[in-house]
Amino acid sequence: MAELSAGEPAPAAAPTASDVLDSREAGGRIIRGGAIRLGSYVAIVGLSIMSAALLTRHLGVARFGEYTTVLSLVGVVSSVTDAGMSTVGAREFAVREGADREALMRGLLSLRVALTLVGVLLATAFALAARYDAALLLGTVLASLGTVALVVQHTYTIPLSVALRLGTLAWLELARQLVSVAALVALVLAGAGVLPLLAVTLAVNLALIAPTAALARRQISLRMSLRPRGWAELMRLTVSYSVATAVGTIYVYTAQIITSLVASHHQSGLFAASFRVFIVAGGVPGLLVSGALPLLARAARDDRERLAYALDRIFDASLIVGVAAALGTLAGAGFIIHVIAGPSYAAAAGVLRIQGLALIATFVLAGWSFALLSLKRYTSLLVANGAAFAVSCVLTLVLAGDDGARGAALATVCGESVLAIGLLLGVLRAQPQQRPSPTVIAKVALAAAPAAAIALLAPITSLERALAALAAYALVIVLTRAAPAELLVLIPRRRVTGG
Repeated sequence: MAELSAGEPAPAAAPTASDVLDSREAGGRIIRGGAIRLGSYVAIVGLSIMSAALLTRHLGVARFGEYTTVLSLVGVVSSVTDAGMSTVGAREFAVREGADREALMRGLLSLRVALTLVGVLLATAFALAARYDAALLLGTVLASLGTVALVVQHTYTIPLSVALRLGTLAWLELARQLVSVAALVALVLAGAGVLPLLAVTLAVNLALIAPTAALARRQISLRMSLRPRGWAELMRLTVSYSVATAVGTIYVYTAQIITSLVASHHQSGLFAASFRVFIVAGGVPGLLVSGALPLLARAARDDRERLAYALDRIFDASLIVGVAAALGTLAGAGFIIHVIAGPSYAAAAGVLRIQGLALIATFVLAGWSFALLSLKRYTSLLVANGAAFAVSCVLTLVLAGDDGARGAALATVCGESVLAIGLLLGVLRAQPQQRPSPTVIAKVALAAAPAAAIALLAPITSLERALAALAAYALVIVLTRAAPAELLVLIPRRRVTGG
């Protein structure tokens, strides 16, 4: 890899990152930072609902389906060219020091940009092959270029993540959504077509590079290293995990793409409305667990007992929140679709009720995926993600062709379930003692039973069913003490001072 040029000052090596990761306060900082990021994500979801409500009504069912399909295509190409590199980068940043860490980051930045530019060409080629109209074709190019700006900005956030500056990351994520929604609102009010709406991604990601770089410049160099030998080493570190993660990410987006090919435009639009909700909710577990990656990586290297303890707590919390998300979706699907998409998409409520069940698997698999990354069990990751991809693609082709959006939603549930089971088996092979707690599972099942009955049977409105079901679920969770005790660190404690 390239060394620093003589005229470039060496950035600080961020010595506090290692101190934080090895300290007793690391777990508390991760939980509190995760709570901040979750709060930020709730605000982001609110803004997403606003923008989705505008877009679905502005574009109509068929055009909204095309808009979502383009974004799904961009997501697939981004996954193929770059999946997992920022995650592996965070792991390596957490365990390296000095010039080695500096060379890693400079090479990683240049490699990610180069691969993503290849992805832009692939996305454009697919759009041409699929005979997209001029607006969708150019929109695909601009949205794909937005991923180039995104990988630059994401690379600059790696030292912030390792230093557990999760609050700062939360503000950056919220800023992205605020600017995006403001731009979309302005465009919708101006009566813009699909092309400028797709171009918003590029403009927003470009705008966030400068403030993120300002936060990271004292910890890493902002320059790229263009030496192929360094790229080869990075590819060796990342290719296995990147392929596994890419396959896992692709299958989620390919459900929308395949549905657009085998079902009617109307059915594709209905699935797009449900799909947008699922993607937003499904982003929560990765957001929360990713904050723990530096700690998991350090524990996997130095302290397997600490790793096992952390993974147990992550599973318990993820299962509780995942079941809550599924219950809320099951009960509140009608209300959610009405708010986000309006009466034209009423049939999408039944689609969302099916697809929402996949959230249980989505939440619990996040911790297992990061565990295998920390343990460098890439083959297990690839096998699990490959199985999920195959199941999802085959079932989407068959079920979406026969039953439209509902069939595609069922295929998503099956794909997520296969992925969760595969990842769990991989973790058990690496750490046989890492079995999910049957006590916690029983307590969550006990809490979910009355909540599900309310969600399905209560003769009240969709919103009221969701609130009542979640209240009943939370009550039983509290009474059975199913939640991990570590979550108590979120409760502010009064300082006691001497007299």
